[in-house]
Amino acid sequence: MRRLITFSVLCCLAVGLVAAAPHTPGPRPTPSPTPFVHLNLPSFESTVLIYPFDTAGELSPKVGVQIAHIFADEFKTLGNFNVLPVPTNIERANFLVNAHTEKADYYIAGYVTPIGQSVAVVTQLVGVESGVILYSQTQEIYGVNDAASLALQCHDALLEISGTKVSVTTTEAPTGAPSAAPTKNGANFNVSHLFAHHAAATARPVAVASVRPERAVILVGIHGQTSLPSSVLNRATTLLTRDLAAHFTVRDGGEAPANLASAADAICGTDRDNTIASGTLTQQHVGGFRPHLYSRFTLQIWTCFGDVLYETTESNDDVAKAILNAVSDYVQTHPSNS
Repeated sequence: MRRLITFSVLCCLAVGLVAAAPHTPGPRPTPSPTPFVHLNLPSFESTVLIYPFDTAGELSPKVGVQIAHIFADEFKTLGNFNVLPVPTNIERANFLVNAHTEKADYYIAGYVTPIGQSVAVVTQLVGVESGVILYSQTQEIYGVNDAASLALQCHDALLEISGTKVSVTTTEAPTGAPSAAPTKNGANFNVSHLFAHHAAATARPVAVASVRPERAVILVGIHGQTSLPSSVLNRATTLLTRDLAAHFTVRDGGEAPANLASAADAICGTDRDNTIASGTLTQQHVGGFRPHLYSRFTLQIWTCFGDVLYETTESNDDVAKAILNAVSDYVQTHPSNS
């Protein structure tokens, strides 16, 4: 009996020791991979369309095409936007309609005017939905690197306008070797070299200033009769920008205020030596046997103190000629913009 009790106690102790021993886990079964669903999300990048820049005077149209391709390549390199191919054979009057067709959010266009051994480039960024010029810059350039710099400035401006959020590393200017022009359109174009391909000697040269006056022209939008669509006024402002930029440094002053005399001080700010350019455009259908649109443009140049420095009115069947003639009148009487 005593042996039986002892054996029972030993069995209980053995069971307790086994229960108290640490448990070594065995290998866990490999779980089945969770299915991954690839979502076909649309791109939220804004789409940009860049048109060949218009060229003036004897300057080869190839210059404007090359500048457009430089802009496109720089935008692609810097990223953040979807860049469409540079189109050809699109009339400036159809830029906005074509941009709508291409589903672009913004388009870039401009003008190139020869000045001695350089060119003045007017860059304009337009919102396709509104048709309004959102950014405008005029700068003198000598070659590829300068054109790439213009593209970088325009890219940065569009980043701010569109509200695109990017990290610092993606917005810094590239270092090292400068960007080259696209080889398919002539690598490393040089303005002075392209001037060797002027039009025939019989072409009338364009009178432009080799040295620009220190005083800049602050350009505000053009007023017009209520029946004129905004696209007509925007084009007139673009033409006025181009023609003034051939002679002066042009800065963007935004929309034309209702009372420019009282707003002149705020438009100029601390730089009181500049002038302010504005204008009024009216159009009407005239002619019995040959009906056509007749344009009348009044150019006004104001001082920063709210006084009218100069005013002239030009009329023509072609609104571009009316604006050009008005600017020419001002340049002849006020070549130093003062």
